[in-house]
Amino acid sequence: MSLQVTPFYFNRERPTEELRRRLLELAEPQYQAFVSKFLPDAARVLGVRVPNIRALAREIARSCGAEFLNAVFTDASSDERPKASDAPQETASTEDDRNTCLFKSYEERLAVGLVVAETQLDFDARLAAIAAFTPYIDSWAVCDVFSASLKIPKDRRSEFWDFLDFCAASKCPFEVRFAVVATLNHFLKKICLEAVFERANFVASRRLGEYYVDMSLAWLVAEAFIRFPDATLNFLAQNDFDDFTFNKSLQKIVESRRVDEATKAEIRRLKRPRRARRSDA
Repeated sequence: MSLQVTPFYFNRERPTEELRRRLLELAEPQYQAFVSKFLPDAARVLGVRVPNIRALAREIARSCGAEFLNAVFTDASSDERPKASDAPQETASTEDDRNTCLFKSYEERLAVGLVVAETQLDFDARLAAIAAFTPYIDSWAVCDVFSASLKIPKDRRSEFWDFLDFCAASKCPFEVRFAVVATLNHFLKKICLEAVFERANFVASRRLGEYYVDMSLAWLVAEAFIRFPDATLNFLAQNDFDDFTFNKSLQKIVESRRVDEATKAEIRRLKRPRRARRSDA
């Protein structure tokens, strides 16, 4: 299904209403049934393909991105943008209530996240928009597509890194996953590797017992091994990972087509015995 490019007009009092209508026009029932199997953690799934969501988000970003985001994330009576340090939330119940009120589907969340990524903003405004959006992430798909779509200027990366510190300490599992995945996407470089592993250890040491957090750590370690095998082997020899996350990290490495069979055999020998059941098993 192709996306018809038409001007995007929205009501400032109900900014997601037009977005919702446009997404429903793009929904495919058969695709909805298919993709729902892979997003059991997400809110309602309409069945809109990601390229169409991205195209709609770009249309919004080009025509009225900043105004749209301001209407979505701020009170109608206030022009003040949320601060980056305000992003991590203290109570899950408040988050759940706010999530339910603002977004009605997985596609709405993803579309708004992509508007954040695509809109031409100075970095301070973009970071504020990122901070405003991250508490609404409720699935691995929104988290991962949003993170990969962000563009962070080289001269402002330290500020983004500091913001990820707030996310890594959050009580919201998908904010924590965002911190890990964004670290993977934007900081997995030789010069940052020690700090990357420190962040991974910090998240692991919290023992959140959240599947999607643990799997993001495994993914990070696997990607680190492919790029920096010696340093990652040193990390694997001493870390704060629980057995589940450690073994999943090995599994991700072994599953990679970018690792040769001899190396995979060595990695398999590092597997830890499972000493206890996980609390979320």
